[in-house]
Amino acid sequence: MTDQQARELLKSSPQKAHRLIFDEYYNYVYTIVFNRLRSSASREDIDECVSDVFSDVFRHYSTEHGYSGDIKGYIAAIARNRAVDMFRRLRAASVNTVPIDGYETMRLAASENITELAERAETCHALLDAVKSLGEPDCCIIMQKYYYGRSSANIADKVGMKPEAVRKRLSRAMDKLRKILTDNGEGR
Repeated sequence: MTDQQARELLKSSPQKAHRLIFDEYYNYVYTIVFNRLRSSASREDIDECVSDVFSDVFRHYSTEHGYSGDIKGYIAAIARNRAVDMFRRLRAASVNTVPIDGYETMRLAASENITELAERAETCHALLDAVKSLGEPDCCIIMQKYYYGRSSANIADKVGMKPEAVRKRLSRAMDKLRKILTDNGEGR
């Protein structure tokens, strides 16, 4: 759905436009939020954040705004911002405070290692970039299999292939991905 199509549909039927936007971008938003929050949020928190993203989109995306960019970029920006907000809220709730001379000093929980978290996030971003570089349908097949845990039959329905073809394509895509990561120094 293009930005222009979304705006025209919003003029004639806002409810239908919202439904189509939700249906088309739900997996995209969920992937963004899940990748940002998977190490620190529960499934319910992730679902809540996804709902908040669509709530913001439906409240602020309208035909009157002068915004003329891509709706996908607009939704992605809201998803990233909402995920960061949720991350900060969750971290603030989990941080221990210790009063020292009348001041409260914040410290991280002992089990957290900032360097390890940063390295893990960097690795995740590098992996996601490598998966995206495979192009379609390989990117879609890998995302559906490993991020959403879907079976070859379910993926086959989504991408219009036979389950055997999906399994073969997945095997080849994983070989390509291994090579990309090894060439980039990410594979171990």
